[in-house]
Amino acid sequence: MTFESLCKIVDGVCLNSPAVNAYEKIETKPHLIKRGDLFVGSDREAIIQAVENGAYGILHDDDTIMIDEEVAWLKVDSTDNALIKLLRFSLLKSDFSFTLFSPIQYALLKKLVPKSLLFLEAKTSDNFKKILSAQKGSHFISQDELFLSSVYPEYTSYNDKHIYPIQLTHKTLFLSSFTYHDKHYEDIKIPSLFIQDLTSVLHYLDEYHLHYELEKLDFTQHFQPLFISNRLTIRPFGHSEHAFIVQSDSTKIIPSLNYINNVATWANILLFLPKEVKIQLDTKITTHHYDTLEEVKNIEVDKFNFILILANYNELSNLLENSKQEKHISLF
Repeated sequence: MTFESLCKIVDGVCLNSPAVNAYEKIETKPHLIKRGDLFVGSDREAIIQAVENGAYGILHDDDTIMIDEEVAWLKVDSTDNALIKLLRFSLLKSDFSFTLFSPIQYALLKKLVPKSLLFLEAKTSDNFKKILSAQKGSHFISQDELFLSSVYPEYTSYNDKHIYPIQLTHKTLFLSSFTYHDKHYEDIKIPSLFIQDLTSVLHYLDEYHLHYELEKLDFTQHFQPLFISNRLTIRPFGHSEHAFIVQSDSTKIIPSLNYINNVATWANILLFLPKEVKIQLDTKITTHHYDTLEEVKNIEVDKFNFILILANYNELSNLLENSKQEKHISLF
């Protein structure tokens, strides 16, 4: 594609008059750039690497200094928006399909069939590459309605009007036992709060004959337990009376809290939220608003059974692991 055509699609401006007037393909990672490619990004170090690797053009959204006049320097208001416009243009003649799932359904699908479906992620640049490199007839799964509306307004929302019922036989706060298609599953790692979502997902997988193993289902980021000792060291699942319950979605805090209160009526609960998140609660719950996640180290664990926390599970577990190592080193 010529740089002139590109600018028309993305509402960009070419800042110079380069010797070349077209590019071969688009890359968003500088180490993948080959001679003739267009690099999209505004990080200076990445741009330098892209130019050194032979980029014919740089599409950026800041006041980047032109380090090579022979390269085309294209300015846009937003590189993310530019990638979305390029995707929308490229999908005009595609035979791809896109389906929107709820965040919980999306998370369950990723746990059950991580390699059988094409999942769109949060980063526009990653989705751009995944879509453009996909085979004909590919089907994409997303939880981001805004992104799908931007690139492919004809997407479908999964509707589970006809579903196979799951017969719930036993539940604890974190585990569910149930019968599905006349087969019994014991202590599956899913809170009963999400059984209806699981039913919808299983119907979808059955409809498209996608293989899954329910026995291997693991917790999602929407209700993920992290058992801890009184000294905030991580313990194996179920090996402690105390646990963080990590929720990544602020809109699911109240349903999660209500679920804990209903299932674990005996438990003392602490709610731990980022300072900027304000949630109106119907019941009195001890709530701590934190500036940084480091503040979990100040929690008096023995005063609570469960600490419902709005955070990233990996960040929290890494923080506790590093804290354990620091304590160990301090003994010597």
